[in-house]
Amino acid sequence: MGAIIAFFIRVAGYGLLVGAPARIANYFWERIGLDQVEMLRAPHDQAVIVLIAATLLIALVGYGRLRQPAIFIAFYLAGAALTAPFAFARFAPTVG
Repeated sequence: MGAIIAFFIRVAGYGLLVGAPARIANYFWERIGLDQVEMLRAPHDQAVIVLIAATLLIALVGYGRLRQPAIFIAFYLAGAALTAPFAFARFAPTVG
């Protein structure tokens, strides 16, 4: 029973760690106007799915010896989510 509770706590923790920057990135994505660029919709949708799946996967394996790498990967994904709108805006065709 304790392992199940620990798993749900990990899911919630990693969900907040990855989800909050993803929501901030989504705000910037719409504010910059990248949601209007057709060629960027597929990568954006795939990135959202990857963030959701990665949160669950990290929570599954993120205990014991793999806790530190799981935390690193979660922070890496959070940073990638935060910088993605600005990187796409730089290389996207005329936005806005």
